[in-house]
Amino acid sequence: MAVTPVQRKKYFEARTAGFSIAESARKAKFSEATAYRVEKAAQNLRADEGIDSSASNYRELKKEAKLSGPIPYDKLSDEAKLALEDFGYFRERYFGRVSTPWQEEAGIALVELLESPDKEYVVMNMPPGSGKTTLLHDITCWVICRNRSTRLLTGSATMSLAKRNLMRVRRSLERVIPEQADEMLKARGQALDAITTMAHDFGRFKPLEKELWTNEAFIVMQPEESGAISEKEPTLSAYGMDSGFIGGRFDGCFWDDLVDPRKVRSSEMREAMEDWYQDVAETRLEPAGMLALIGQRLAPDDLYRFALDMVQPLDEEAEESIDELTEEEAALLRRDKKYKHLKYKAHYEEKCSKDNHKRSAAAYPKGCLLDPRRLGWRDISNLMSNRGERFAVVYQQEDLALDEVLVRNEWVFGHGNSPGCIDKDRDRWEIPPGLNPSDCIVVATADPSPTNYWSIQCWLYHKDSEQRFLLDLIRAKMEAPQFLEYNYNQGEFTGVMEDWQRLSVSLGFPIQVWVVEQNAAQRFMLQYDHFKRWRQLRGVEIIPHNTTSNKSDAEYGVTTISQHWKFGRVRLMGKGEGKIRSMKLIDEVTRYPHGRTDDCVMAEWFFEWNLPNIYVPQTKSVQAWRPKWVRSTQLANLR
Repeated sequence: MAVTPVQRKKYFEARTAGFSIAESARKAKFSEATAYRVEKAAQNLRADEGIDSSASNYRELKKEAKLSGPIPYDKLSDEAKLALEDFGYFRERYFGRVSTPWQEEAGIALVELLESPDKEYVVMNMPPGSGKTTLLHDITCWVICRNRSTRLLTGSATMSLAKRNLMRVRRSLERVIPEQADEMLKARGQALDAITTMAHDFGRFKPLEKELWTNEAFIVMQPEESGAISEKEPTLSAYGMDSGFIGGRFDGCFWDDLVDPRKVRSSEMREAMEDWYQDVAETRLEPAGMLALIGQRLAPDDLYRFALDMVQPLDEEAEESIDELTEEEAALLRRDKKYKHLKYKAHYEEKCSKDNHKRSAAAYPKGCLLDPRRLGWRDISNLMSNRGERFAVVYQQEDLALDEVLVRNEWVFGHGNSPGCIDKDRDRWEIPPGLNPSDCIVVATADPSPTNYWSIQCWLYHKDSEQRFLLDLIRAKMEAPQFLEYNYNQGEFTGVMEDWQRLSVSLGFPIQVWVVEQNAAQRFMLQYDHFKRWRQLRGVEIIPHNTTSNKSDAEYGVTTISQHWKFGRVRLMGKGEGKIRSMKLIDEVTRYPHGRTDDCVMAEWFFEWNLPNIYVPQTKSVQAWRPKWVRSTQLANLR
């Protein structure tokens, strides 16, 4: 016979009062055998949750049995209403947390985005050791208390981590005795004893049906007017990247620590993660939902950077009004960022002073440390001195330090005193006005790959000004026949090489040299008969390039191209489709050598490496000075 909630309540009230199992069973009106089953089920439940199942826990069971259902807002206590509005007070009242300003700011910002009528995307980065996982737990509980009908997802790199986060929230919601803080943390001022529990202030969360309260998903008890609880979708669901298909749609998705250092060691693994994120993680969001990608930065080109670089397409209303904008304004609007960025650094240099380095100092934004107690100045200064690059990325949430990249952004876009490298009025294959073909050399380069992306570029070099004009750039996956092939049925050449060669000839600036890397699998490509015949027919020089140790050569290696960017000798397309293609090169040179790919950097370097052999500057002969009498003697001898 099934035990009703009322019977169970009476049974544990009797057990708490000191009655035996048999006497408590008689009071609850079921058999002694059923009583033993109830006892065993209660013990197993406590054991599954890591809680001592001794007799002392009957006090908890008694309190749980006395809990009422969800309490309407107008019947809440004043303290409970304040907790729904004040995130810092909510954390202190129910968990005994001592919040830092950034934690309160982050919690409020995420909940505002979640309750926005628009679909929102946000990346939130913070340094390790700042209490991020605990903060996410508290935000999830706050959201559920504010709206029991919400549907949330807690996701992580693995299902086990996601389930751990879910079970922590579940235990907090069903807790009936306030948490007691660790005595050492209390002495340090980092924690307090909780005042009460969420179940006491807001009513019961744990439903009476056990099957709706699992370690992978649960549904909190709903108000009576909301209908049967069995018809509701889970309030909180746990998913990991390794859990396969993710079903259902959610109002809020919190993806925590998706970036695993072991899974981003190669460009293929990073691209696979990015594809999964776009195809699976982002698609689970409701139209008015919010997705938060949360964690610490691990590399300049990690998933967080990938998300921050995404652009947001225009809605219909914006597209209708775009005709009223200038071309530049429209381009900026179309490249509006998809993700908002909540970034919290371990140390803020602009607020730095010795007085702010004490553990008792005020936290940011008043002080220079994000959390002086968790991330003290001693630890931070040690990281800054010994692991500067790691500190900049992991603790400061920066892409790279300025001295760690090949080309700085201000060199490209002309900020400060830099001349800039972008020709805003030039598109693909547009020759700068005033150039004479006899004063220029046109060189095309190719960095092929048998499995990944190719980078093919065409450069026009002006001898007098030493400017390098990028005429076109292709970065795409392709096979050798797409680069150059001979169609025997039609008796013609096809591919990028043939198209570009014909186009350059029609413009009056024919490509004179092709530089093609021939390492490893690409070596055979230049040996094909159709490559040799094409070279003879077109009268074009093909130079095979071998990338070996010369890549890191101090005088001729990749780093030598940075000076051309710094002084504006590199000229990029800045209009139309050309601007989009130029951005692929800009993206790589401003992140090299820590970027996800370097195909475009290598193709540019092939051009620079081979340029001295292609073009030898001609110097005018200057006659050495000699005395007049010497010149007269020489003339006399000539006669």
